[in-house]
Amino acid sequence: MAIVQAVTELWGRVLAGRYELGRVLGAGGMATVYLADDRLLERQVAVKVLNSSYAQDSLAVARFRAEACTAARLSHPNIVAVFDSGSDAGVHYLVMEYVPGQSLAELLRRHGPLPPRRAAELTSQVCAALAAAHTRGVVHRDVKPGNVLLGGDGRLKVADFGIAKAAAAPALTGDGMVLGTAAYLSPEQAKGEPVDPRSDVYALGCVLYELLTGAPPFGSAADSPPVAVAIRQVSEPPEPPSRRNPRIPAPLDAVVLTAMAKQPGQRYQSTQAMHGDLARVLAGRSLSTGPGAAEAPTVTRPTLPVAAGPASAARRPAWAPVRLLAAAGIVVALMMAMLWPDSAAPAGRAQATPTIVPASTSPPATTAAPPTTTPSQAGRVKRAREPDRGGHHGRAVGHERPRDRDDPKAQGRGDH
Repeated sequence: MAIVQAVTELWGRVLAGRYELGRVLGAGGMATVYLADDRLLERQVAVKVLNSSYAQDSLAVARFRAEACTAARLSHPNIVAVFDSGSDAGVHYLVMEYVPGQSLAELLRRHGPLPPRRAAELTSQVCAALAAAHTRGVVHRDVKPGNVLLGGDGRLKVADFGIAKAAAAPALTGDGMVLGTAAYLSPEQAKGEPVDPRSDVYALGCVLYELLTGAPPFGSAADSPPVAVAIRQVSEPPEPPSRRNPRIPAPLDAVVLTAMAKQPGQRYQSTQAMHGDLARVLAGRSLSTGPGAAEAPTVTRPTLPVAAGPASAARRPAWAPVRLLAAAGIVVALMMAMLWPDSAAPAGRAQATPTIVPASTSPPATTAAPPTTTPSQAGRVKRAREPDRGGHHGRAVGHERPRDRDDPKAQGRGDH
């Protein structure tokens, strides 16, 4: 009743001496949109007026003014342009481009589900509009058929950035506050968590679902309490739209389900990516491998450790066995070098330096009698051994027993 009274009071009123208000184009809980004449530029415009019940609400007024600032930053063929804003005798208003035609909500009420190709074409235009907003750091947060206007020339324009969130703007909502329309809320919005462009991707997936089937995926306020709808957004997977409308091709089914993934990381990471898959559908090309794979979100996941097994063994270098053989050969060669002087002395060297046993020591363990030498020969042999004492020749020629070398008593007997 209050809204109707306010509409009646404002009919024919001129704001700022320039904008003459006419018939109502649309009304919502917070604002009403009028068709108006711009007397200065002699053109028709749409004037959005904050309802009188919110005129004294500082937060509502701040949000209304923020919409004007946010929308004024955006310039794109698929976004409704904002021309002016202000206040006149307590009436807060926003002057926008007038788009003759109808909203997608009105189109659905009149014609029901759209042909799949037509639905994909319209959604592609919305993708372009949201991509322009996201590039400027603006998240719409209330993407729905009622906020998408279809002009007489077939061009779509996204409107109503009233609850949009600008990245650099101060927050105008409290922690955990839920803004948006339950039938198109992303799970993170329904839980009062921070939003980003992927929240708009989810909402657009819900819009495409409704364009294809004639109804939102989880119902609306017309058939369920908003809280119940929001809970379904968080907890229930969407039914594939092709089950409601068998005419929907599998690739378009996949686009919807990818956009509506519960986890933001599993959705398209941008509306450009979603637009790319819609272009493939319209061109008659199938998606690569699964929902939205060609332009689907690129998600970075932690790399899990791979246990050693046949697969990891197959990745070992082919020259690994060669290295093992080479190492084994080196070890064998070192062992032979260490053992060679004690066990395999050349025969010529043994003959050239016969074994001499001192008279005071025990003879070596052998059955053969020691060779008979003359004193002159013993002197020559002793002089030949002196340079090699402690070296390889001494050990090879002397054949001393370890007990004689280590036993001090034996050494003493040798000295005497």
